[in-house]
Amino acid sequence: MGTRLMASRISHATRGLGLPTPYGKRIERLSNRIFGEITTPTDVKSLKVIRVMSAEPLEQKDQLKPEYYPNLPMFHYLTKMLRFHGLFFDDHVVYRQVQDELKVLRGKVVRPPIGQGKRALLRNAKAGKK
Repeated sequence: MGTRLMASRISHATRGLGLPTPYGKRIERLSNRIFGEITTPTDVKSLKVIRVMSAEPLEQKDQLKPEYYPNLPMFHYLTKMLRFHGLFFDDHVVYRQVQDELKVLRGKVVRPPIGQGKRALLRNAKAGKK
């Protein structure tokens, strides 16, 4: 008979936690604060704001850190040096070089300095006529 009383005391201890009594509400709020959950009931929009603001910042994610991506200027320089020494062959770069040489043979300007392109020449020609 003593064991039956013991079991009933355990069930009485948690009796008010799930009920909407002031004590149950306070205990639930306290448990939410302890475990880092939302303390007071909120609507769906507020929950979305809370979820977004409590998420890990994008700068701290491993996939989005600047160290995650390769150092492109360094790789460009390395491939240029390897190509110069004949250890790396890039078809596209060779194609562009051939096209540039053909343009020079036709008398075209391949990559004019800033301010000396077609528009600048036209502008200077118009200014000279006036």
